[in-house]
Amino acid sequence: MNLLIIGGGPCGLITLRNCLHRGTFTKVQLVERHDDVGGVWYQNHAPDHRERWATPAYPGLIGNVIPEFLSFSEHPFPAPPREHQPFPTLAETNAYLKELAGPFIANGNIRLRFEVTGVEELEGGGWTVRMKDWNKGGMVFEENWDAVVITTVWFDNPHFPDVPGLQELQQKQPNKVQHAINWMGPQGDHEGKRVLVIGNANSANEMAAQLAPVAQTPIYRSTRRISVFPSLPDTRIQDIGPVSRYTINDNDDITAHVQDGTIVENIDIVLFGTGYYPHVPYLRVLHPDPDPQTCARKLVPLTSHTKVPTRIPSLHNQIIYAHNPTLAFVGAPTSFIPFTLADLTSTWLSLAWSGLIPIPSTPKARLAYEQGRLRTLAEQRSESDNPSDLINFHFLGRYEMEYARGLREDVVRVREGLDGVLARWDDEQDGRRFAMYAKKLESLFISAGVERQIDVNVT
Repeated sequence: MNLLIIGGGPCGLITLRNCLHRGTFTKVQLVERHDDVGGVWYQNHAPDHRERWATPAYPGLIGNVIPEFLSFSEHPFPAPPREHQPFPTLAETNAYLKELAGPFIANGNIRLRFEVTGVEELEGGGWTVRMKDWNKGGMVFEENWDAVVITTVWFDNPHFPDVPGLQELQQKQPNKVQHAINWMGPQGDHEGKRVLVIGNANSANEMAAQLAPVAQTPIYRSTRRISVFPSLPDTRIQDIGPVSRYTINDNDDITAHVQDGTIVENIDIVLFGTGYYPHVPYLRVLHPDPDPQTCARKLVPLTSHTKVPTRIPSLHNQIIYAHNPTLAFVGAPTSFIPFTLADLTSTWLSLAWSGLIPIPSTPKARLAYEQGRLRTLAEQRSESDNPSDLINFHFLGRYEMEYARGLREDVVRVREGLDGVLARWDDEQDGRRFAMYAKKLESLFISAGVERQIDVNVT
């Protein structure tokens, strides 16, 4: 089998490593559109047209995951050289990924500056992949591959909430509506401005904290609930409830109307830290059912922004496309420890495609996972009148350990030697993962020069 991996971020790189080292394939290659690897951990400073490929990386970015959970199996992440800040920086994480990728770039397994613009399923088997080679001025060409792994699922697709008035605001004042994907720090456009930040996860919290010293205070932060993500209390940041609508007057002044009746006027910038949605706009698959008139199967998009519930549909184990198992995704499930999960899912995939881990033999059987997950999701969302956006198809939450343990058991059953290599996915590991949040809060206090003792010991 000849297989192509699309995307040179953490998910793509570990998929390449695991397919080459743990699977049995004729040819494995990875293509990445940027000048270098790293994905969301690559900050693009390109001066030309390729700058449109924004990433969530920004100057001063410090992660929220300790080195244990940034370490791919058999490739440990170096401990940062700071006693009270164990969370690696953007530069340190990017350096780790570049070091992993180095040998694969040297031997030709990774091709840089190749932009995938189309992936189409072939009736007779395999996939046509259309690309632009930016090493040759954007020359367009096609290749055929037996199998394709897509790892560019989330971070090209910024999510904006569906709030009355927002679409009009985006049309009339596009520069005043911004998203974390384009965040480059608070300097410049934000200095002295009246800013409303939307969201209460890591991105929104960090942007609000960075804005506080330079923007007009208070910084307003609109949230639907108390955040589970660590952040420092700051008197310069004023939390308000969810925005119910936006209005703009003849002078282009923005007003946010909050659900509790609060009105915030004269807003200069609305900054969204509201995450991303899963979508692969360049992918088209053959419809499972033939057209009744032509008896041929038509090429149709697999993903859509309007898919309800939001998801990459028809995936077995959140990895393999049920209607054609030669298409797979690594990085679809979101996790608090995504490097660790991608290592596991790509190992599982490499062994499944090598014929060692059995895959259900029919599309109906392969769709059983999705049907069960949809039932579970409906039950979860019914438990609250205001369910969190974290309750979605691809965020497994309290079901992640069960999911990962099942994949790990499949792997170890056919490759016993990996039992001592892969993360354990046991209660002790989960305890260390949970303790990260106290460590993160402690590091924030220390970085800010504020004394506060927090017990971060795990017993």
